[in-house]
Amino acid sequence: HCTVPHERQFGPVVWVGPRDGRWIKVVDLSEIDESAPRPCPPYAVRRSEATIYVAIASFRDSLCAQTLFGLFSRAEFPDRIRVGVVQQNAAEDEDCVESYCRLAGDCRRSQVSVLRLDSSEAKGPTWARAQDLAMMPDAAEFCLRTDSHMAFANSWDTKSIEQWYRAENEFAVLSTYVADATQIRPDGTEVNVNGKWEVPHLCSIQWQDGHVRNMQAKAARNLRKPKLTTLWAAGLSFARCHAERAVPYDPETPYIFWGEEFSRTARFFTRGYDVYTPPRTVVAHDYKHTQGDPTHYKWNGKGGPRIHQNRTIQRIRDRSNRRIWSLLGMPGGDPADAPTGAFGLGDTRTLDQLIQFTGIQLTNRTTFANRCGNIDWVPWDCADRLADLKRRSPVLRADDGLLDTLQRKTASRDDDPVNDVLATAHLDRAGLAAIQLTTTAPPGLPDEPRVLSEPPPSRLLLLASLSGLSCFALILLRRCRRQRKRLLGGSSYHLTKVV
Repeated sequence: HCTVPHERQFGPVVWVGPRDGRWIKVVDLSEIDESAPRPCPPYAVRRSEATIYVAIASFRDSLCAQTLFGLFSRAEFPDRIRVGVVQQNAAEDEDCVESYCRLAGDCRRSQVSVLRLDSSEAKGPTWARAQDLAMMPDAAEFCLRTDSHMAFANSWDTKSIEQWYRAENEFAVLSTYVADATQIRPDGTEVNVNGKWEVPHLCSIQWQDGHVRNMQAKAARNLRKPKLTTLWAAGLSFARCHAERAVPYDPETPYIFWGEEFSRTARFFTRGYDVYTPPRTVVAHDYKHTQGDPTHYKWNGKGGPRIHQNRTIQRIRDRSNRRIWSLLGMPGGDPADAPTGAFGLGDTRTLDQLIQFTGIQLTNRTTFANRCGNIDWVPWDCADRLADLKRRSPVLRADDGLLDTLQRKTASRDDDPVNDVLATAHLDRAGLAAIQLTTTAPPGLPDEPRVLSEPPPSRLLLLASLSGLSCFALILLRRCRRQRKRLLGGSSYHLTKVV
C-alpha cells in the first residue's frame, strides 16, 4: 500500500525502509482494539525527595565537565539531580568534577559522587558502568544513563519524566542512539528537525564479531508519545530506577563492546521491561568532538589499553564473549556457562518470545523480520510486581487518578490523530508530580490543522459519478505512484555506538 508522503505527514510516522513501505503511520494496537492487552500503568510520584540519578562512565574525557555543567544548569529542578561518575583518567588528565566547579563557579559538588580509577585499569564499557550502581541513592526515583560528552535541552529533567509517563507503562525504558548536539541550540531550545520533530528510532541490527550490533538509527516523526521498539542503547536510557536495580550491568563481561547493548536488551525484555523511542530529543551527543576528533581518547583506541595486541586481554575478552553467547543461547556459548541470578535472563518472558518480538534469530545469527514499524506489546501479568514495588518504595503510590485518566483516554479517544488525549506528568514547584489530562499536542509541538488522511466522502462520490468506480481506482493508483516518486529519501541517522 502507499507510503505516507512527506506533505501528508501530519501525524506520527516511522521510516521502515524502502522495501517495507518507507514512511508508515504509527498505530498502537490499543488505539484500534480496546480489548488488546495493555502495559502496567505507572505510579505517580508524590514526594519531593524523589530524585533523578544520572549515571556517567567517563574515559579520559575532556568534555565530562561540560556535561555536568549542562545537566545541572539546564535542569528545571537541579536540586533533584544526583550524579554518579565512573572516571577513568590518566595522571595528566583534568578531573571531571574539579573542572566542572571551575567552569560553573558555584558548583553542586555535593550532588556528584565520583569513583576515580586510573585509565590503565579500564576494562571496557560494561565493566565501567557496572561500578556506578553503588553510587545510586536509595531514594532515586528515575535513572538516566548516558555518556560523558552530552548536551541538554532546557528542562530536560521534567521533559524526560513527562515523556516517560506518556508511555503509560511502569516498566518503560526510553532509549535510542542519541541525536547530534546540534539538535539542541546554544540557548537550550530544541530544533524541530525537518519541521516534523524527527527523532532517531533504533530498530535494526547487523552482526559484528558474532554479536548482535545495533545499526545506525532510522527515524520517527511527529511522535505524540514514546514508540515501542525492540532495541536498547547504552548512550541514552531513562527509566524508573527499579529497572537499573533489576537489570544491573554485568561486571563479569570486561572488554566487551558489541555485545553490550543486545545482551541488556534481552535481560530487560525477559524481566518485563519494554524499550521505547523518546518522542523528543532533550539529551544529545557531541559527535563532532568525540567520533569526529582523532585526538579524543577512547578506551578501545587512542589513550586506552592495547586490547588488540595484549593476549591476556584477548583471552579475557573471549571469555566475556562466551558468557554473552551462553546467556542468549547462541553458537559459541554453553548453557552451563550462562550467567544466572541478577545477571541472567528473567522469567517474565522467554527467550523465544524475544526472538519473535525482535525478528532476530539468535541460534543461526540471522534476521527474519523488519520490526521498525508497528509492533505489539508482549503481555505479562504485572499485578504482583506492582504491589511489591509499592511495598518497597518510599516514593511510590498507587494513583487511582492515573488509572481513571487512562480509562477516560480509551473511552474518549476519537479517530483524529491530531487531538489525541495524553496523560502527562507535570512537576509543580513543590517538586510533586500530578497526573492531568491535556487534549493538545505535546509541549514544543504546535497544534496542527485538522487534515483528513483520506479524501472526503463528497469528493469520492463526485469522482465516482463523473468517471465511474473503475476509473477512480485507476486515478488513485496513478496518484499513489506519483507520490512515491515525489517522496523524499528516507531519513537515517548516521549514529553509532560510542563510549
